[in-house]
Amino acid sequence: MGNTLTIGIPKGSLEESTISLFAKAGFRFYGSERLLWLTSNDPELKPVLLRPQEIPMYVANGRLDCGLAGWDWIVENGCNGQIRQLADLCYSKRSFRAVRWVLAVADDSPFQKVSDLKSVKPPIRISTELCKVTENWLSERGIIADVRFSWGATEAKVPHFADAIVDCTETGSSLRANGLRIIDTVIESTTQFFANKEIYKTDDWKRTKLDGIALLLKSCLAAERKVSLHLQVPDADADAVTALLPVDANYTMWDGKNGFKLMEVLIDKEEARDIIPVLARNGARKISIASLGMLYE
Repeated sequence: MGNTLTIGIPKGSLEESTISLFAKAGFRFYGSERLLWLTSNDPELKPVLLRPQEIPMYVANGRLDCGLAGWDWIVENGCNGQIRQLADLCYSKRSFRAVRWVLAVADDSPFQKVSDLKSVKPPIRISTELCKVTENWLSERGIIADVRFSWGATEAKVPHFADAIVDCTETGSSLRANGLRIIDTVIESTTQFFANKEIYKTDDWKRTKLDGIALLLKSCLAAERKVSLHLQVPDADADAVTALLPVDANYTMWDGKNGFKLMEVLIDKEEARDIIPVLARNGARKISIASLGMLYE
């Protein structure tokens, strides 16, 4: 297609957050409610909305130049060897955490640990959308199971239709609400931006364009996850306040007026919520918080 990149955008739970992330990076996608091939303010990008389960396969066989999907679907489709991972983008619909595919059973199930599944005769019935990964994971642990594909509403399958499920969760709250108990984690997954390995290797223009997009997405996501705190600290309390900061926080300190230090702290949003009251109790004052535009790391 010449100087054009076809890119698969995940339709469904990741759709809104993915399009928003691209917009922050300067790439705006447009389309009506029913339109799946979108237009872009960058004429070199040709985005299409597809189910994330399919995107790795289309990137691997070269029908798409690049795309975004969870690591879970890359592994499920066996596409690891045909793609080039460009950015690990740890975001989901609700948070910046990895999601987990977990093995879960009913609260009153006799199964307490994975090894309990070995003695089941006939083989334990498991319902999941992630069949190949589940089968391989169980096989590695010496467990023979009847793994069946679930078209959705997987939590409802236990105990009438299945003995256990392998389902995707961020917090486990939906599983608990449906009377299920987690036994173990099968795989953790984050959203990946990836390209066809051969295209990335042989097409100089596309490789340069892909690397640029990856850098912008990573920078915007890093900024999205962090905030900048500005505060004043009495000289006498400066060491105590810096000792309270999380180990992954970055800060700059300089001399102010009237016996105060000035500080700027880059910190994760979720950590800021907890640390601000602590800093205030230990001498910090005039604390303000600001979002970041873009952060190159």
